[in-house]
Amino acid sequence: MSNLILMTNSQNPIRRLLRVAQNIACLALLTAAACGLLFPGIHAAPIDANSILVVDGDTIRVGPHRYRLVGYDTPEIKTPRRKVSPDERALATVAKERFGELLRSGALDLTEVACSCPASTIGTEKCNGGRNCGILLLNGKNIGETLIAEELAVPFVCGETECPAMPNWPKIIESQFPSWSPQ
Repeated sequence: MSNLILMTNSQNPIRRLLRVAQNIACLALLTAAACGLLFPGIHAAPIDANSILVVDGDTIRVGPHRYRLVGYDTPEIKTPRRKVSPDERALATVAKERFGELLRSGALDLTEVACSCPASTIGTEKCNGGRNCGILLLNGKNIGETLIAEELAVPFVCGETECPAMPNWPKIIESQFPSWSPQ
């Protein structure tokens, strides 16, 4: 059983306020893109929550298509890239469950967007594990904004053809939950 204690980071409210402000700015840009304000011709399409299968906090399946939702990253339940700690898996499970709750709380719109991969890798395992990229709006707002505000995700914004290093979830968990100490 995990020793992770879920609580807000009330020990450092200034740090948290700055983090929230940065997150809002990043996601506002992504939401504008999803609404077609930055890329004319790309529009969000309404989608029924019942047609979405939640894989984890940032990946969904819609019919035969898998989407890596952009603009944020959630902890991993499992990944071939590295070993996942029990604490990360526990937080990832909470994020996945919360994502599922959010899906049923309002109107949803899904926009497929270009992935930030070199052109030669689009559609292959080398680009997001073969997943499409998308933005999922809940009541007109990127669903990732809520997960970030609830400290279940962090902003993760890629460039045109590459992404930054993946977030270091063990360190994020350690700093986000400073009262938890390994036994």
